[in-house]
Amino acid sequence: MSTITSPDGTVIDYDRYGDGPAVIFTGGASAYRAIDEGTTHTARRLAAEGFTAIDYDRRGRGRSGDTRPWALDREAEDVAGLITAAGGAAALCTNSSGAGIALAVATAGAGVTALVLYEPPYFAGLSFATHLAALRSLLADGKNDEAMRYNLTSVIGLPAEAVDGMPRAPGWAAMVAAAPTLLYDHSATHEINVDPDWRARWAAVTMPAIVCSGGQTFPGMPEAADAVAAALPNASRRILPGQGHRPSPEAMVPVLLEFLKS
Repeated sequence: MSTITSPDGTVIDYDRYGDGPAVIFTGGASAYRAIDEGTTHTARRLAAEGFTAIDYDRRGRGRSGDTRPWALDREAEDVAGLITAAGGAAALCTNSSGAGIALAVATAGAGVTALVLYEPPYFAGLSFATHLAALRSLLADGKNDEAMRYNLTSVIGLPAEAVDGMPRAPGWAAMVAAAPTLLYDHSATHEINVDPDWRARWAAVTMPAIVCSGGQTFPGMPEAADAVAAALPNASRRILPGQGHRPSPEAMVPVLLEFLKS
């Protein structure tokens, strides 16, 4: 385990595996190492193939610190610091709303060599203002459990009966602990969704990129991936058969190896 300190004083905790070209993994809403074993396994497998793989807790989660007020630029600075720690250059691999951070880092030109974006959840014109207001109200009242339930049902769209059983799972308390950071992800998603010109927004993201989606994922996610890929100057598309919103290491590692070694 290692740490960096971002410009605003936030300590970011990370694990580093292997030795070679660097790849940094950034999770989506509420994901972090304690409850995201899939990303950790993917990082370790990639390290065994000759890469340096960095798996970190985003600010406000797990062993990393947090500094208010939040801004997408601050999360981008966290990743820029990890890139520096990795030697000054790295590919970025993201899941879901982690894509917003990677795209911000790439726009800033902070040593990003390539992007692997798995199911960026962006839908042009879709406002998250109502969701953000509801989450702010719940979190202000200390109702983190209800905020996480709201996120899963009203934002993600899982059936209420499926969510009702989640509190019995071992990882539920860890998910609820990260509930305040839902505002981070959904604020960034809202900003991207309501931006009328993604091509201009991401014009500087000229490094090679691949935008992936699963073959058995939520409705609309493949179309969202299509739209993001079309807006990026140098992106290709890949569909991973049989995968949902969080791909298995067995499905993801071959894609990473093919893309990063090409």
